[in-house]
This record gives sequence, structure tokens and C-alpha cells, in this order.
Amino acid sequence: MSKFTENNPSAIEVLLFYEKEKKAKGEKLSNETWDLIGEDDELTIIFDKMTMKDDESKRKEIRKLVVKNQVNLRLCILSDVINKKSITESVLSIIKVIGTQDIDCQDFEFWFGRFSSGNRNLDQKTFSDMPIEVVGNIVEQLDFPSQMRLRNMSNGLRNIVDESRLSIDQIYLDVIECLCPEYHLELSIHKSEGPESDKKWEYAYRGEDNVKKALDGMKTFLNNRRLWLEIFSWNNRVSTEIDYKFIDVINSLNNKLETESLLANLDGDLMIDLLKAIKPGTLEYLDFGGKLESVHIDRLAQLDQWKKAKNVTFVKLFLLFTQNDELYSFDIETSTKPSDLEIGEALGLPDESFDKNYYYYFKTPEMTEADENMGVCITKWGIEFRRETEEDD
Repeated sequence: MSKFTENNPSAIEVLLFYEKEKKAKGEKLSNETWDLIGEDDELTIIFDKMTMKDDESKRKEIRKLVVKNQVNLRLCILSDVINKKSITESVLSIIKVIGTQDIDCQDFEFWFGRFSSGNRNLDQKTFSDMPIEVVGNIVEQLDFPSQMRLRNMSNGLRNIVDESRLSIDQIYLDVIECLCPEYHLELSIHKSEGPESDKKWEYAYRGEDNVKKALDGMKTFLNNRRLWLEIFSWNNRVSTEIDYKFIDVINSLNNKLETESLLANLDGDLMIDLLKAIKPGTLEYLDFGGKLESVHIDRLAQLDQWKKAKNVTFVKLFLLFTQNDELYSFDIETSTKPSDLEIGEALGLPDESFDKNYYYYFKTPEMTEADENMGVCITKWGIEFRRETEEDD
């Protein structure tokens, strides 16, 4: 008996059931199959004792063995190759006998092709034979494109890749408005370290269902529970409807995102929903590019993700601002209005709130006095006020 059959008794059990069913239908049994797995009186006894009266209950048992481990089909594939069946005939025969279509077609095709080429070595190791921990370690040493190619080879390898740490640390998804009526989405994957050839991977989604395809592609990565990012960015200035679809995907993830920096131009409640999906304590830098009212700032400030962040930046301009109790002293320098006093009055702060024992330096670009809209950047060290200029538009 070969080492393969010694180490995989379930594969023998599946083969015996398969051969017994074929014999009942008038197919001849091949001596070559038995020669390969080795002569064994015990196997002959088991084969002879199999009866058709408990066929369905046994079929369920065999089906579970196959679904649990595709290796258990290997001897059946070899038997069909020896009997000169085509791959289509073999697949259909096994599906009919075993009673399941849950077969890894790529793994099946690999073994059928190898056996057909004359290589009948059952003991040769493949990825699926190796301990999952070993395969996982190998996967994590690959670059991102190689991980994705490996993921598409079989369901088993896909599961291993999805449980391994991906070789990326930045994800950008941009909705791009074109000159034509249509728009497309660009998914950009980055790795901050390593060879230049491995640092960037991009794909543009165009045409029908481009939004769904792009979001599904993004979801594949975000569902990886071991994913850790330096930057996660969502940039859409085309359609609010796409923002809602994006948040639906975020809310459907199996785990919370772990990212050091979050860049997003979502408005109001959508921004709050996205921030809730981030694992508290991992997020350090927030960059809000959407429209937010004071009520949204109030709600954001109650989240642990906000409280544990080091830096929060608002790109969009708004009129109302909620005071952060921890930012009790700061200094502001502007080239024109507003003055320190005017800012203090706008925030409801008395003059003595400007504690001169602490120094915070903020600089704004040259602005026109006509534009009264102010942008605010809240950081660990203080507040930066900005006004929108024509050059910013």
C-alpha cells in the first residue's frame, strides 16, 4: 500500500464506494487501480461487504468526506483515467455517484491532467497536501499579484489566501468623471516597502455594472481579517448614490477595518457610518472631505475612533464648529481677517482662553476678505482655520 493510501484512508473508502457503484452499473473494474493502491485483504473484505441496501445513507457519508477534503476524490480520478474516460465523463460520473456538485474543478482538472500524462504518483505533494500553516507562510511571502493569481487556482487556495496577510498596505478607490456621460472607478493597491515593481497595482472598472464590480473587488480585500492598512481612501465626487452603495458594502464586512489613515469625502451620516466600521485604536489620522454640519461633528466626537485619533482634518468648509474640550489653548496667525479676537468671539471663547504659556502655530494662505467661509483642521496640537480661495475651487 502506498503512503498516500496509508495517510488517506478516507480516499480509499470513497474509491470503494465509487467502484462498487460502477460495478453495479456493469462497468468493469480495473486491476491497475488496485495495483497502484496495493493489495490488501482488508480492502477486499470492505469492498465485498458494501451492499446497496444502505446505499443512500452511505452516499451521504461519502459525500461529506468529499466536501470536507477534495483529496478524497484523487483515487476516483485516477480510476477514471485508467479506464480512459474523458474529463467530462469523469466529472459527470463522480457527481452522479457521490451525489454532490461541490467539486473543486481546478483541482480536479490538475489531477486528471497529471494522471493522463502518465504521472501516477499519488504521493507527490501539492499545495493542498501541505499543512495550512506552511502554505499560509509561503503565501505571505508572495507579492500581491502572485497572491491574487494563486487565489484563482482553486477554492482551497482561495481560502488560504483569504486567511493570510496580504502584501499591501494602501487601498485607494476613486470614482472618475469622464468627458463622456459615463464614469469609471479606479482601484489602486499599494505597498509602501519592497521593490518598485511590487509597489503598485491598479485596475479601472468601466462599462456595465462597473460600480458593483469595483466594490466587490474592494470587498474581497477588506474582508481579510488580517488586513492592516496605512491608508484607506474613498474618493467620489460624481454621485451620492455610489456613496450609499459603498457604505452598504462596508456595513456588510465580516470584520472592522484596521487602517492608520482614513481619507474620505463622504457627507454627514455616511461619514459617521464609515468611521464606525474602523477598529478603534488603529486609526490615527482622519481626513474628511465631505460636507459636515455641527450636528455631525458632535456625533463624530462621541466615537472612540475619533477620541483615539491623533489628527483630524476637515477639507470641506462649514460655518458651525463644535468646540473640543481638550483643545483649551491655541494661537492663530492669519495674513488678513479674521483676527484672534474675532475667532475667539466666533467660538465663544473669552480672551483668557488664549493661554500664552503654550504656543501653537497655524498659518493660512493669503485670503480675500470677501469670502467669509472658513475651513477648520483639528489636530492633537490645536486648530487650523482656512478660507476657501478661487485657486482652491
